[in-house]
Order: sequence, then structure tokens, then C-alpha cells
Amino acid sequence: MVRPEFSTPGIMSIRFEDTTWKRTANAISVVLFLSLPACFAHAQSVPRYEAVGGLSYLRLDAPAFGFANYANQLGWNGSGAVNLNPKFGVVLDASGDYGSHLSTYSLMVGPQVSWRRDKSRFFAQALLGKADDHLTLVEPQPFRTEFTSVSLAYAAGGGFDLNINKRITLRLIQADYLHTHTFGSAEQNVRVSAGVVVNFGELRRHHKK
Repeated sequence: MVRPEFSTPGIMSIRFEDTTWKRTANAISVVLFLSLPACFAHAQSVPRYEAVGGLSYLRLDAPAFGFANYANQLGWNGSGAVNLNPKFGVVLDASGDYGSHLSTYSLMVGPQVSWRRDKSRFFAQALLGKADDHLTLVEPQPFRTEFTSVSLAYAAGGGFDLNINKRITLRLIQADYLHTHTFGSAEQNVRVSAGVVVNFGELRRHHKK
């Protein structure tokens, strides 16, 4: 089902698919359930550095700055992490999510805490940085009006990784609450992502207690 989100005389209506987030959540739930047997084990090689790249879904709080409904945006998410020990690390996180008239970018950094098992890891993180939102309104052709707003952003969340081998890990899910303050209002957003982790170096062997 498609519903109009924003319409004003002389400006094209902005529309979003309101079922996108439901299909995305169902697919992630199935993958996470199937991966649970990999959570049990004995020892794990802990990488010194991690580079992550993947797809992102953002449930943007568009009503906070004038739209009728939330915006479902799809895009990318990437991060780089340095593990200080098997449990603690520092992560730099970047993402870009896009709709037909809205684009949202973020760049944040913060601590990450890990709970490791053989071939799997749960992690939690807290991030602080900036958000950059772009809004494009299309008036009767050929006119376009663009607005940009930059603000402080912070996020809190976590995820689940499944090891394929020493070098490659799958990030089956990462979910974050993302707070931004663009266009003069506070937005309460939700971001869900998944992707591939490439590991570099080795910290040391972590043995389950």
C-alpha cells in the first residue's frame, strides 16, 4: 500500500511504501533465528581491526519536520573498528539512506562492547557525531528546490555477527536508535543494517569461561 506523505499546491506529492519496513524486519528475523545454533563454542580468534560494509534501512521520523508519515529509506552502512581487547573497541560508523525526495547521512564515533562465542558475537555500541539531511521539492518542471540541514546526532544499539572464517564475518543484523535534530526539530529514527565484515590482524585468543 502506498500513501501520500506530503503535498502542497504546486509541489509534487511525496510518497513512500509503508510496508517496506515490515518486509525487512521479517526477513532479518528469519536469518537471525536460523543463525542461533552458531552461538555455542570454545575459542575465537579476535581481530585487531574490522571493516564493515553493507545495506541499511532507515525509518526516518519525517513527521517531525512537516511530513504526514514516517519515511522508509534504503541505503548503505559502513564502519571501521579497532579492538583494544576482546571485549572493548572503538568504532567509526557512517551511513547514507535515500528516498525519492529525502536523503539522510550520518557520521559517528564511539565505544563498542562485545560478547564473543565461537563463530559468533553479540555487540552493543554508543555513537556520537553529526547528521546531514537533504530535502528536494520538485515544483512544476523544470524547477527544483533543495534544502540541507546539519545537526548533532547520537545513536545507541547493537547487533549480531557470525564468523565464516578468520578473515570474513557476516553481520546478520545491526539495529540502532538514531537521534537527529535537523530542520529545527528532533527526530527519533530507527536504523537497521546488515553486511560483511573483513577482519585484519589478530589481538589474541579468547577462551570461553
